[in-house]
Amino acid sequence: MDEMDLDILLAAIGNPTRRRILAKLVKETHYPLQLSKELSVSQQAIMKHLKVLEDSDLVTSVFRDSESGPPRKCYVATKRFTLVIDLSPEIFNEELRFHERDETIEAGSDSQALREAENLRIRLAEFMAHIGSVNEQLSDLSAKRDELMARKENSMRYANNIIDTLCEDYEERKVLRYIVGEEDMDITSMSEKLDMRESEIEKVMRKLQKKGLLMLSK
Repeated sequence: MDEMDLDILLAAIGNPTRRRILAKLVKETHYPLQLSKELSVSQQAIMKHLKVLEDSDLVTSVFRDSESGPPRKCYVATKRFTLVIDLSPEIFNEELRFHERDETIEAGSDSQALREAENLRIRLAEFMAHIGSVNEQLSDLSAKRDELMARKENSMRYANNIIDTLCEDYEERKVLRYIVGEEDMDITSMSEKLDMRESEIEKVMRKLQKKGLLMLSK
């Protein structure tokens, strides 16, 4: 598929065996038989899981030369993305972000260049240090994000209590909660996420504006 659908993605990675397969493939290209032996899953089942992953555009198959016979089909992971789902009593958010490939260290990293290079142990140590630094920064970002999500949930709880007090109408509460909690104020996006017609949303927003509850400056 050209544009990954979140529902298809969740169906594909929702299976624990397929996640274990992906964990193997991101480390190294594997043959189906290798995956079967390492995961203690029948080769027939492995092939079915690989079919799902390939149909979901998460892996692709390639043929590699074999020392013991003709080229054999093996599988590699293909996608670069981050999937975030936030769920709390006050918040639900789903976000699928794709990453571009970093080309800054690609030059000279092919197998032939590596065989001819010197001081590979030193280069490996440098990359290990760099990866360690990146992991530390990612950990710090995750901790900061957790802190911000807790603060947002707390604020949303108080805001929702106020909205419940100010608005008796369900549609007004629904639209106002969206306006308070979301950044995207596009009427089309609101229509999709709130399951309301755009004309209905505009009507409710006019009512909220008359009551002085519509924060147009947000």
